[in-house]
Amino acid sequence: MHIKKLLLLFCLLMGAGITYAAKGKTTITGKITGFKGGVVSLSYQAYTVLSTMEKQELEVGPDGEFRFDIDISAPVRAFFMFGSTPVEEKFTLTKGDGKDTTMTTGTNRPEMVYLYLKPKGKQHVEVTMGDIQKTLQITGKNHADSYYLNQEDWQFNQYRDKHLKNYFAYVHYDPLRYQAYVEERKSERSRFLEQYTHEHKVSKHLRHVSEWNIYTDAIMARLLYPSMRRNYRQDGYQADTVYYSFLDSVKVNTTRADKGIAYFYFLDYFLKESHRLSGSEKDYIDYVTEKLSDRPLYEYYAFALQSNFKRKLYDKFGSASPYRDLAKKVKEKFKDMEGMLEGNPAPLLTMQDTSGNAFTWKDWKGKYIYIDLWATWCGPCIQEIPSLQLLEHDYADRNIVFVSISVDREKDKQKWINFVREEQLGGIQVWVDADNHKRISQAFQIQQIPRFIVLDDKGQIVDANAPRPSDKRIRTMLNKLLR
Repeated sequence: MHIKKLLLLFCLLMGAGITYAAKGKTTITGKITGFKGGVVSLSYQAYTVLSTMEKQELEVGPDGEFRFDIDISAPVRAFFMFGSTPVEEKFTLTKGDGKDTTMTTGTNRPEMVYLYLKPKGKQHVEVTMGDIQKTLQITGKNHADSYYLNQEDWQFNQYRDKHLKNYFAYVHYDPLRYQAYVEERKSERSRFLEQYTHEHKVSKHLRHVSEWNIYTDAIMARLLYPSMRRNYRQDGYQADTVYYSFLDSVKVNTTRADKGIAYFYFLDYFLKESHRLSGSEKDYIDYVTEKLSDRPLYEYYAFALQSNFKRKLYDKFGSASPYRDLAKKVKEKFKDMEGMLEGNPAPLLTMQDTSGNAFTWKDWKGKYIYIDLWATWCGPCIQEIPSLQLLEHDYADRNIVFVSISVDREKDKQKWINFVREEQLGGIQVWVDADNHKRISQAFQIQQIPRFIVLDDKGQIVDANAPRPSDKRIRTMLNKLLR
């Protein structure tokens, strides 16, 4: 995660092209009224390039008093959590036909507070369990910034909003109504930010980050609609070129201003979708140079390495790299992953089929291997199965095997077995236990599934981030390998 300063966090936040001086201890103190005692956790991540999520846990007594000291060298968005409260949520939403529907659901509301922190700062937090919105008090440097993070969350990210944006809108809205909903939400959030910054002293950095967060959230929502609708409604919906016309006016960062991890996740998805929709056969790493240049390009390259660790990309940060500070961070971050670059042997792994028979890569030596990492609970994984089956059929007489590796947990192993048998899945269907799951996840830095990997006929890595079966580029790749 990058652009000069980058941060991954529970919701997201970002920085603004500022160079910060020496590391400094930042202190967070507070008191939780009505707390019965237990563990309180503080999670935070800097906006700096390739930073990682940090977490501290503290045993807090019944008096609810706590103190965290953290060393940071750039702004961070943090959140501390001290439990959850059972609540009943009742809300009304309007369906696509204009009719209202009222829902009531029981849920556990997390008891958490967001903080915006800078080096050598101090903030004091006081809050009452079960009534955060009415009782939250924050004092100290940048307290107005911290209040904004919480109030924005209360205003736009409660259970009703999560249900609407993560499920309801995909099921009940057609493309035009969905687009209107997304634009309404963006406008409401922008007005809220404008009003808040007019009334309070908000840091330029936080405002900058929030503006980009609001903008990119709306673009991401529209990009995700086609696949999410297909996933939930299972109606085979395919967006046409008119739907994607909004991509022509999408803005990307061409400055050195920091925008944080949310921006980079947006950028990554936007660029990949643009590449897919363009039909270009140009290598993706080369394609992005049409959208980015100079340092923003290299910052994206550094971010992309986390899910696209290829030699061609990694070599961008060699001795000839124009940005030595980035190159140094990349080498520090990924040195232990160099073993998964092309040409290296795949990690040792033991897999089991539905009958409990054990397999290793050696069982398919002499053949290329197309690996599908998936799970029965993963909607996007299931969505790829028909394309994978077609791929298996079309390459049945070629020197390649298709190995689907389930990462379902031990308790769901029978569910996986039943799924394989009931759906009559082809190819080679295997499962890995927790130890082997951890081994392959660490070796290939698996952060999400589905994930596809190609090995050569010697068990060496060809591509640790191969195209999906539904991506026509996989056929181009396999045809080159298998000719």
